[in-house]
Amino acid sequence: MRDAQPRALDALSLTAMSDVFVPRVWLARATRVPAGTVSMTVYYHARSSDLAAIDAPWLLCQAKPNAFAHGFNDQSAQLWSTSGQLLVSTHQTVYYKE
Repeated sequence: MRDAQPRALDALSLTAMSDVFVPRVWLARATRVPAGTVSMTVYYHARSSDLAAIDAPWLLCQAKPNAFAHGFNDQSAQLWSTSGQLLVSTHQTVYYKE
């Protein structure tokens, strides 16, 4: 992923990118249901100097669900530089309509 209009990576852009993943329930059910983030924690693994050294605007991303129950699921995700440096890990709890 990358910003539509490339800009330097910083904590703000990494935070925004941490919340762009399609709700995992949409993939699990192969259909869209109303869903939204209830809570999200973002962990930063790179310093400002690490981000300034990244010359490619693209990030490699991975998200996976952990559990689905009672209209909620949690999911974990990571954002990596194209050189393989972990920049952010995040954990979300998501509400979905059953």
